[in-house]
Amino acid sequence: RLLTSPVPHGRVTNIDASGALAMDGVIGILTANDDGVGALLTNEPKFVGDPILALAAVDETTAQDAIDRIVLDIEPLDYTVDPLDSLYPGGPDARSDGSNVGGGRTGLERRRVKWTARDFSAVEEDQLPMGEPAWQWSYGDIEAGFQEADLVFDESFVTQGNSHHSMEPRTAMAYWQGGKCYVHTGSQSLTASLAGIADQLGITIDELVYVNENCGGGFGSKGTAAQTAGISGHLSKQIGRPVMLRISRHEEFYIGSARGTLQGRIKIGFRRDGRIVAVDFSVVQDGGANGGFQDAGDAAQAVSIMYQPESMRFRGIPVLTNTTPRGPQRGPGQNQVAAAMEPILDKAARDLGLDRLAIRKLNAPDNNATVGGQQIPVTSAYMPDALDKGAGMFNWVEQQVRSGERNGSKVFGVGIGQAYHDVGRTGYDGLLVLTPDGKLHLHSGVGNLGTYSYASTTRPAAEVLKCDWENCIVHQGTNAKHLPIS
Repeated sequence: RLLTSPVPHGRVTNIDASGALAMDGVIGILTANDDGVGALLTNEPKFVGDPILALAAVDETTAQDAIDRIVLDIEPLDYTVDPLDSLYPGGPDARSDGSNVGGGRTGLERRRVKWTARDFSAVEEDQLPMGEPAWQWSYGDIEAGFQEADLVFDESFVTQGNSHHSMEPRTAMAYWQGGKCYVHTGSQSLTASLAGIADQLGITIDELVYVNENCGGGFGSKGTAAQTAGISGHLSKQIGRPVMLRISRHEEFYIGSARGTLQGRIKIGFRRDGRIVAVDFSVVQDGGANGGFQDAGDAAQAVSIMYQPESMRFRGIPVLTNTTPRGPQRGPGQNQVAAAMEPILDKAARDLGLDRLAIRKLNAPDNNATVGGQQIPVTSAYMPDALDKGAGMFNWVEQQVRSGERNGSKVFGVGIGQAYHDVGRTGYDGLLVLTPDGKLHLHSGVGNLGTYSYASTTRPAAEVLKCDWENCIVHQGTNAKHLPIS
């Protein structure tokens, strides 16, 4: 079981575990002071629920009873739960080293950024300020675009940072045998987690046997190595016997990751025909205690590709806070910004007297589309066709005229929305073996989320080779089966 932080930010000054260690059935304790543990446990917790100590006992009940006997002395430190508070001059920082921006999977080194009081006073109370950004790019002439525009909206928005909260809380079991560590846990990609788990344990990938038969829900929260795997491995090595760590549903809220909160501002200009001529997009991202993911950058990419503005500027900054660690969740950045952008498209259609489907088709990406600050060409895009197909299946022409109809206290609403999530990566491997008995052996490093991704991603090989699926054998679930990086 874990002993976790009761405060959002603090410094551990003493741990008295004598009462726990005196109990029958208690086997060992692991803290941040033990060799090799690194950031798996901490003496400076940065959010409520941050793991401080792990305890092994003969069963979970004994372990929890022992945890309750540990006396933890902790000095509360300044904390922040709002990125704007941390960016304000003299505002609190999430870490004692003073860094408040970057880290995690943002691609940015952690550093300290403070905006000026003038940055905050330069905007209205309900508008998002924007000082020094950490990410920025632009293309085209947005000033000329706004001058050309017949209609301009300038709106701020906030999206919620909800927990992933998969049905299956994190569980890990580890033991050492023959100079190798055997780790049983679940992740969305078996082979993509190998390097992270090996690094947590201070071993090479060749010294790790990772068993990942089933993952359950993930939604982005189980895409990389979980600290529960590393903690189990270190504690197992210390006590010389297998260790299983199952976090509670309560703990999953804290260490199970959450979507990054976005505070944003979109200024968007339309020509009379509905074409978007300019977008000025600013985002402050709550990176939680770990720095989070690239939600803000992905949101900007989504605006660029989905609406193809003739000119655009993006400025964003990910800020550390003393809240739940953040990570990618179901279209990170793209889904949040769709909720902000799509209503603006509806407002523009209304004010310009245009059909809501028509204004989306006019701005939708096709095979000539480009994306981002470098205006990179996309390989394929069929959004106008998708909109037409959806409109036909829904009978948009007839249904949309009913929007706003009232029946007593009920109002009938008809809407249209669009979003995207990029798929596919280069640099991944495949492995297959065709044996003399006519069987095609397909090796997959994809995790088993219950959606059979490990099978569906290997099926194309069978189709290309014209091999009946009944003659295919999918090998997955452990790197001992020589699985490719996938």
